[in-house]
Order: sequence, then C-alpha cells, then structure tokens
Amino acid sequence: MGAFFLYLFKILKMKKYYSIILLLLIQFGFSQITTLTEDQLLKSSNVFLNKYKANNSNIKGNPYLEEKFKKGNLLFSNGKTYNAYIRFNVANQKFEIKKDLNSTANIIEIDNSVTVKINNNNFKNYSFNIKNKKIKSILKECLITEKYKLFYYPKKVIELPNKDGIQAPPTGFTKSPQSKWKDSGSYLIFYNGITYQVPTSHKKMIGLKIFNDKLYKKYRKANKLNLKKEGDLIKLVYYFSSI
Repeated sequence: MGAFFLYLFKILKMKKYYSIILLLLIQFGFSQITTLTEDQLLKSSNVFLNKYKANNSNIKGNPYLEEKFKKGNLLFSNGKTYNAYIRFNVANQKFEIKKDLNSTANIIEIDNSVTVKINNNNFKNYSFNIKNKKIKSILKECLITEKYKLFYYPKKVIELPNKDGIQAPPTGFTKSPQSKWKDSGSYLIFYNGITYQVPTSHKKMIGLKIFNDKLYKKYRKANKLNLKKEGDLIKLVYYFSSI
C-alpha cells in the first residue's frame, strides 16, 4: 500500500495534488472502522430487510418476547457491529430494529453468522432436532460450556377462544371471544450432539439421562430446584459442567 502512494507522488510531483492523495488516505482509513451505518447494515448479505407491518390488532396480546424496544446491537462474525433499539418477534422469527426510539422500525432476518445482543442476552440462529423433527429457530443463549449448552427456545402460539358448549351470539353489549397470543417457550440442553427439551417434572428430567441420577437428586434437594426457572437451570447446568 505504501509503495502505491509513493508511486502517485512521483507521477504527480505537484503540491496541488497532495490533497487528493490525502483524501484517498483518509478514505482508506475510514474503511477500517468496524461500526456499521444503518445503510451499510441493510445492504449486508447477513441481514435480510423486510417492510414493517403492524400486528393483527384482532389478536389479544403481542407476538414479542418483550414488547418494548431495548438497547442492543448486532454482532457480525467479521467484527463489525451495529447499535440499535431492538425487539424480537417470536412468531415470525424476525427482529425489529430502530436507530433511536423515535425512528421508524425496520424488520430484519439474520443468518447464523450474526449474533443479536439485547440487554446482555445473546440471540442466534440455530438448527436442531426435537423428536426427529428438524427445527431452525432463534435461541437465547443461557449458558455455553464445553460439556453442555443451555438455551431458551422462545415460542408463541395463537390460542383460540374456548368453543366448548353453546355460546349466545354477541350483542351490542357483549364482545365476541377473542384469540390471544400465548407463551409456549421451553428450555433446551445440547449434550453429546443431541438436543433435549427440558421437562417441568423431575421424574422426566432424570429419565433424559443427561445427568447422573444420584447427583441430580442430591442437587435438587439441596437447592430446591425449580425446572421452570431460568436461574435455577443455569446453576444446575453450571454445576454438572464443573464436575
């Protein structure tokens, strides 16, 4: 690179052209900056832009992991980053990002080379199998060790109104039953190349044969283990990773 600019100096030999070379040097320097602009982000081959559409207001609730936008960033495998306000639409597996809270949201899809960080939680695209069914989904990384990997698998479904029995038709004074978004997420453990869906009962957990039975029972009693609590699962996996 130095030889190239020395060659230009020899050819030009005039001071009025030095500013052009200086401009080239500055431009080259800026190309090394790792922070992406919004325009660069949306043109990235790792991010796929979709037009923003409002959610279906006929469904009660929302399809987001958390409805409010939170500070976060997109981390690319080449070291580049993009800071934004972000929320995750669990239903369509896409992220909505804003440059600031007053700007218009963009919807993006990511490939597996991009990590999305929201409130210090990492989200990434993974492929895995559950009950012989191949699934590709965004997972929240809870704890990654050499032996075990613990994830939260966010999932939301639309729960239809209860149609049991005969209901009177809605009148001007009553509202018809409304569908609503319902959380259906679960925790996953990756171990020895197999994906295990964490059950809510200790009997079923022992049946997975992920952990030593005697040590699991001992740990459970000593720590009042609740398989529905993320913090308890993180401590459990950490314990068995360390022994």
